[in-house]
Amino acid sequence: MAAHILLLALLSLSSTLIHAYDPSPLQDICVADLKSPVFVNGRVCKDPKLAKADDFFFQGLDEPGNTSNNVGSKVTPVFVDQIAGLNTLGISLARIDFAPYGENPPHTHPRATEILTVLEGTLYVGFVLSNQNNNTLITKVLNKGDVFVFPIGLIHFQANIGHTPAVAIAALSSQNPGVITIANSVFGSKPPISDNILAKAFQVDKKSSSFPSLPHLFTLTIQVLYKTFVSQILTHMVHLICVVVNGFVCKAIKEVKANDFFLSGFDKPSNTKNKVGFNVKNALVNQIPGINTLGVSLVRLDFAPYGENPSHTHPCATEILTVLEGTLYMGFVLSNQNTNTLITKVLNKGDVFVFPIGLIHFQANIGRTPAVAISTLSSQNPGVITIPNSVFGSHPPIFDDILAKAFQVDKKVIDHLQAQFWMAAHILLLALLSLSSTLIHAYDPSPLQDICVADLKSPVFVNGRVCKDPKLAKADDFFFEGLDKPGNTSNNVGSKVTPVFVDQIAGLNTLGISLARIDFAPYGENPPHTHPRATEILTVLEGMLYVGFVLSNQNNNTLITKVLNKGDVFVFPIGLIHFQANIGHTPAVAIAAFSSQNPGVITIANSVFGSKPPISDNILAKAFQVDKKVIDYLQAQFWVDP
Repeated sequence: MAAHILLLALLSLSSTLIHAYDPSPLQDICVADLKSPVFVNGRVCKDPKLAKADDFFFQGLDEPGNTSNNVGSKVTPVFVDQIAGLNTLGISLARIDFAPYGENPPHTHPRATEILTVLEGTLYVGFVLSNQNNNTLITKVLNKGDVFVFPIGLIHFQANIGHTPAVAIAALSSQNPGVITIANSVFGSKPPISDNILAKAFQVDKKSSSFPSLPHLFTLTIQVLYKTFVSQILTHMVHLICVVVNGFVCKAIKEVKANDFFLSGFDKPSNTKNKVGFNVKNALVNQIPGINTLGVSLVRLDFAPYGENPSHTHPCATEILTVLEGTLYMGFVLSNQNTNTLITKVLNKGDVFVFPIGLIHFQANIGRTPAVAISTLSSQNPGVITIPNSVFGSHPPIFDDILAKAFQVDKKVIDHLQAQFWMAAHILLLALLSLSSTLIHAYDPSPLQDICVADLKSPVFVNGRVCKDPKLAKADDFFFEGLDKPGNTSNNVGSKVTPVFVDQIAGLNTLGISLARIDFAPYGENPPHTHPRATEILTVLEGMLYVGFVLSNQNNNTLITKVLNKGDVFVFPIGLIHFQANIGHTPAVAIAAFSSQNPGVITIANSVFGSKPPISDNILAKAFQVDKKVIDYLQAQFWVDP
């Protein structure tokens, strides 16, 4: 009866599925300043110029935790307090050690879905659905290499049912997922919850002299806990879990089973016999349907000796990588506004490294033995754009005239690269194909007040900009003058971008939009680039432009192009490589609007061949399947930011 009454009371709280996730990043990196006395949602950022590789690095995840405690388990967190570079990136992980018959007792993560991979041992795991779904318990026995998903906010547990220690890696879809251990929270709060409250909630005497049956007690416990957490965790929900890929109706809750949240075989190596010596095994929504809507996934990366995962981006996800075996050299390149700085690190077994969303990055095995890593991604479908595939292996190919000007080389070099790359593109496509399906985008955080005018002089670094006192806001904070003035196109690529971002209009802060004017000399171009944080919608004011974008690997790097005339409008989806070229003998002008106050720009030529310091020519030679002399020649060019 009590369950039925509570069910009716709580059902009305459920309608549309609305999850809360970490705020999206508003710049390339926002390394947490762990010593700052300023309190914000998340962490204050330190000056990006002070960022270093160690801000994205954690060492020692191969070391076992001490399980000598009452529950026989130990969690080693790798959250934002351990890796400052995770700030704003919406992902983290943890190592969980279990003594024989130890357990990670029932708990919830109020801000994150968890995806768990067993490295050693045998675990019995489960989670409990909410009252509206009859507090159904979904359980599974996991062995080495198995993967299981625990949806955000639901009570769950893991227990070692073997007589040897067990180890698992848990990935979580928040930089700070939080944990609420049920026993601690209900019976160990400070100060304690009134025993009158708990006695009525659990339907027992205050002295605990007359307990109901255990199943009944468990049901009532879940009901009370759900009532406590529901307003904070799962507002207006119709379904707690969905088991069909994005775009399809969810499976009926009654038909859900443990296997919808399960994948086996993650301990098995992939075939790395290809030109780059690398392969991927996926645990995305196509492999684990229960991940749908939960904002997290993972992959296993296998490297042959001296194999590499070539330069690529994930348009929809941050990646956090843990080395299981071997030694990897890896790095990522900041965007143009941060001078294409290359940040690199050598990782060994147990080391962890973070690659921020949308930035070009790579991993290479520098050892004589195979290497293995597990990467967690902050999306159920992170997407992948392998730079060589997309730029030199698109279908149909991008015109060599466009690329020759973009890379400042003779067309013969471009033709050579395009001819060399068809086979490599095909191999990489097979290896990386299923990393992408439907793009799931991150957007700027929503405003929490009418206006949040950026204080451009503040020494405090946050995700976005610090607000100035709203009482000091004036009309000029929302105003920019001079967008009718042409930009200077006297440069190697013949174009100039005049931005109107948050640095130019302080009132744009938190509003998720900006724009730019793009001027083109006759036959000038805005070379291939991406915006890691924004979709672009472009309107031609004068002239004739040839424009295009390249779809990601799973869509065969298809090139979509169009010739635009005055008054025409074209859209470039977030994170995809795109370009614009003036094909007329008179100047051209366009206005571009962006779905972010600070969209970022990564010019491919600059980032890949003009990073500071340069990416190793060995890495690029293998990625682009050419002789190192070609790479050295490209790196020697002078790169221009339009």
